[in-house]
Amino acid sequence: MVRIAIDAMGGDHAPANVVEGAIRAADRFDDHELILVGREERIREEIARQGGDPRHFEIVHAQDVVAMHDTPVDALRKKPDSSIRRMVSMMKAGECDAVFSAGNTGAMVAASQMLLGLLPGVRRAGIAVPLPRGERPVVLMDVGANVQCKPQHLVHYGVMARELASRLYGVEQPRIGLLNVGEEEQKGNQLAKETTDLFRATPSLNYVGNVEGGDIFGGKADVVVCDGFVGNIVLKVSEGLCEFLMQVISGAFREMFDGSAAGGESNGFGEMARGKFKGLMSRFDYAEYGGAPLLGVDGIVIIGHGRSDARAIANAVRWARRIADARVNDHIVESIQ
Repeated sequence: MVRIAIDAMGGDHAPANVVEGAIRAADRFDDHELILVGREERIREEIARQGGDPRHFEIVHAQDVVAMHDTPVDALRKKPDSSIRRMVSMMKAGECDAVFSAGNTGAMVAASQMLLGLLPGVRRAGIAVPLPRGERPVVLMDVGANVQCKPQHLVHYGVMARELASRLYGVEQPRIGLLNVGEEEQKGNQLAKETTDLFRATPSLNYVGNVEGGDIFGGKADVVVCDGFVGNIVLKVSEGLCEFLMQVISGAFREMFDGSAAGGESNGFGEMARGKFKGLMSRFDYAEYGGAPLLGVDGIVIIGHGRSDARAIANAVRWARRIADARVNDHIVESIQ
């Protein structure tokens, strides 16, 4: 039985969306225990408002709430009884197997690194995000935890993301690429050149060289590594572009297949096309994955989007359980050492 602690106060619409997602997860899965961490009275009120069964959850009170604008230092020093700090401390004490928050990413990363520490051999933790592509996603790492990387950090990101791609998505010998401004090895800044040299000196890794931004979704690599500054921009641009394209395509579908535009008659092909379009949209929806793992820390830490809705929260629970079942951290330690 996997015990998963959830930051009930984290996210743009907490605790409403968080509690709703936890209720969905409790109804859908029966092989885990859910712990809601935050202001107990507020959590119980929300469970009652949504018609949930409080017996499905353990509730751990934490008085302080970390706001999105709080700096990591302020979150840790000035809010010692925050839901983020409390649940990470619970993991350190062995009281839960995984933690999830859709709240302040910087505070979550800082608390995890400070309280949990790093896995043996790992130099820096990083956030790994699955991006949709074909049958299996491409894993991009890092997307915001470490904006000042050294070559060794990027190589370790390749190792850790490789284990995620292999253990969760069944990719055999994942191909690792370095995000760069060109395919040629002489391209890029000093960090990119030194990282390439280090990758080449590690023959156990299936390193395929530099990957340009336009090739991330093209199938050249199963894992793409970069520093957190670049990765976060790539992620946000990808999300924004997908949302824009979906709006444009959705509008075009409505114009083409709306039965009312054709005299009110039903359009069977239009209904089928809309169904296909909804399936396509779900592949590019971050809520399908629910969250991204902070790899490298000595625990299972899942970080969600601040805009996470109930479906994203429920899927984050499933995601955390899958990572725990796959023993990703154990395999990372074996590979790093």
